Amino acid sequence: MERLPLGLKLCDKDGRVIAGITGRSFGHWLLIDNFWVDEQCRGKGLGKQLLSQAEAIAKDRGCNKVLLDTLEFQAKPFYEAMGYQVQWTQNHYPLTGCKYFMIKNLA
Repeated sequence: MERLPLGLKLCDKDGRVIAGITGRSFGHWLLIDNFWVDEQCRGKGLGKQLLSQAEAIAKDRGCNKVLLDTLEFQAKPFYEAMGYQVQWTQNHYPLTGCKYFMIKNLA
């Protein structure tokens, strides 16, 4: 089974990277490692656009699930709005917060 890297970015009109996503497909899974949108560009649909594009590539590769994680203070509500569900929570991470591991079915 081959791991295939996935990397996407969005640039502004000046060529500055304003959003990016990296991960890999492995079997039926897309595993997202990093995903960010420049703070000044949030709330404009760029994150939704980029994540949807990554999911479409994953489907083309035969993936039917996506796994990602997010910290307590990060983007959990965004991912939930995109159809992701918390599967498990790592408490006391890194000290007093928590980390959410979220899954989405693409089928």
